[in-house]
Amino acid sequence: MWNGEVDDRCLFCNEFLEPKRFSREVEKQINRELLKENDYFFIKPDDGTLTRWFKSILNKVRWLAYYVQIAFFIFVTLLLVLLSLITG
Repeated sequence: MWNGEVDDRCLFCNEFLEPKRFSREVEKQINRELLKENDYFFIKPDDGTLTRWFKSILNKVRWLAYYVQIAFFIFVTLLLVLLSLITG
Protein backbone atom coordinates (compact mmCIF):
# COMPACT_ATOMS: atom_id res chain seq x y z
CA MET A 1 0.00 0.00 0.00
CA TRP A 2 2.26 2.71 -1.32
CA ASN A 3 0.92 6.25 -1.05
CA GLY A 4 3.99 8.01 -2.44
CA GLU A 5 4.89 9.44 0.96
CA VAL A 6 8.46 9.65 2.24
CA ASP A 7 7.83 7.46 5.26
CA ASP A 8 5.83 4.66 3.58
CA ARG A 9 6.80 1.21 4.91
CA CYS A 10 6.50 -2.35 3.66
CA LEU A 11 3.59 -4.26 5.19
CA PHE A 12 5.65 -7.41 5.70
CA CYS A 13 9.14 -6.36 6.81
CA ASN A 14 8.36 -2.80 8.05
CA GLU A 15 11.27 -1.35 6.06
CA PHE A 16 11.05 1.99 4.26
CA LEU A 17 10.01 1.59 0.63
CA GLU A 18 12.40 4.36 -0.43
CA PRO A 19 15.19 4.48 2.19
CA LYS A 20 17.40 6.90 0.22
CA ARG A 21 14.57 9.37 -0.21
CA PHE A 22 13.66 9.09 3.48
CA SER A 23 17.25 9.72 4.62
CA ARG A 24 17.57 12.64 2.21
CA GLU A 25 14.37 14.22 3.57
CA VAL A 26 15.52 13.76 7.17
CA GLU A 27 18.85 15.36 6.30
CA LYS A 28 17.09 18.33 4.68
CA GLN A 29 14.94 18.76 7.80
CA ILE A 30 18.01 18.74 10.05
CA ASN A 31 19.81 21.27 7.83
CA ARG A 32 16.77 23.59 7.90
CA GLU A 33 16.70 23.47 11.69
CA LEU A 34 20.44 24.14 11.90
CA LEU A 35 20.01 27.19 9.69
CA LYS A 36 17.27 28.45 11.98
CA GLU A 37 19.58 28.00 14.98
CA ASN A 38 22.24 30.06 13.21
CA ASP A 39 19.91 33.05 12.94
CA TYR A 40 21.01 36.15 14.79
CA PHE A 41 17.99 35.94 17.07
CA PHE A 42 17.17 32.25 17.52
CA ILE A 43 13.45 31.71 18.06
CA LYS A 44 13.03 29.35 21.00
CA PRO A 45 9.94 27.16 21.42
CA ASP A 46 9.13 28.78 24.76
CA ASP A 47 9.18 32.36 23.39
CA GLY A 48 5.92 34.28 23.49
CA THR A 49 3.99 35.34 20.40
CA LEU A 50 5.23 38.93 20.46
CA THR A 51 8.83 37.85 21.04
CA ARG A 52 8.65 35.38 18.14
CA TRP A 53 7.24 38.06 15.85
CA PHE A 54 9.86 40.62 16.92
CA LYS A 55 12.76 38.16 16.47
CA SER A 56 11.41 37.11 13.08
CA ILE A 57 11.24 40.73 11.90
CA LEU A 58 14.76 41.44 13.18
CA ASN A 59 16.14 38.35 11.42
CA LYS A 60 14.52 39.47 8.15
CA VAL A 61 15.91 43.00 8.55
CA ARG A 62 19.35 41.55 9.19
CA TRP A 63 19.26 39.45 6.01
CA LEU A 64 17.89 42.42 4.03
CA ALA A 65 20.78 44.60 5.22
CA TYR A 66 23.22 41.84 4.26
CA TYR A 67 21.88 41.61 0.70
CA VAL A 68 21.73 45.40 0.33
CA GLN A 69 25.41 45.56 1.27
CA ILE A 70 26.29 42.93 -1.32
CA ALA A 71 24.29 44.79 -3.99
CA PHE A 72 26.03 48.05 -3.07
CA PHE A 73 29.49 46.50 -3.34
CA ILE A 74 28.62 44.99 -6.72
CA PHE A 75 27.29 48.35 -7.91
CA VAL A 76 30.42 50.23 -6.79
CA THR A 77 32.67 47.60 -8.38
CA LEU A 78 30.83 47.80 -11.68
CA LEU A 79 30.91 51.59 -11.55
CA LEU A 80 34.67 51.57 -11.01
CA VAL A 81 35.17 49.10 -13.86
CA LEU A 82 33.06 51.19 -16.21
CA LEU A 83 34.86 54.40 -15.26
CA SER A 84 38.25 52.78 -15.78
CA LEU A 85 37.15 51.48 -19.20
CA ILE A 86 35.86 54.89 -20.25
CA THR A 87 39.04 56.72 -19.20
CA GLY A 88 41.33 54.06 -20.70
